[in-house]
Amino acid sequence: MAAYLPFEQAVPAMDHVIRPDRRRGLQALEKDALRQLAQGLPTQAKRVRAMRVITFADERSESPGESYSRAVIHRNGFPAPELQQSFHSPGGRLLGRKDFFWKQQELVGEFDGAVKYGKTQTDGGTQPEHALLQEKRREDAIRATGVGFLRWSWSEVFKPAGAPDGLVQALLRAGLPQLRPRA
Repeated sequence: MAAYLPFEQAVPAMDHVIRPDRRRGLQALEKDALRQLAQGLPTQAKRVRAMRVITFADERSESPGESYSRAVIHRNGFPAPELQQSFHSPGGRLLGRKDFFWKQQELVGEFDGAVKYGKTQTDGGTQPEHALLQEKRREDAIRATGVGFLRWSWSEVFKPAGAPDGLVQALLRAGLPQLRPRA
């Protein structure tokens, strides 16, 4: 997949295979083993594409939406965020862990998948309204630490870079600098 799919589509699959899947009892694949496999690809171009995806892959991305977002952020020349950053109150209480954090810009980014606000097995079947309210309270508490906060979903991620309601333009409006043109 890393050799044949576009970068943004290959990254979620690679992120997934390099982290253990405890629910299914699957071990993580090692990047070194994946690099060795990539050496057997039929062309230099495919080897280079696969190596780029393997190198970029990060087991801390916890969902396909986070992985795809990270690839879009990278391809559009934005600085690399810290992943799964924890935020604490002045008293030390954990306020939450967020998908993306750009420390220099004091900006939190959060990918919202549709599952987040529905009933799930892990939250005991919380009603969507309750889950939304809990998330809003966490967001407000994190904003109170002095950081900006940006949320997006699949609809923003899939929009072209110039679309005013897409992820790239939202990141620019939030003050995130583009360090280089789109890769």
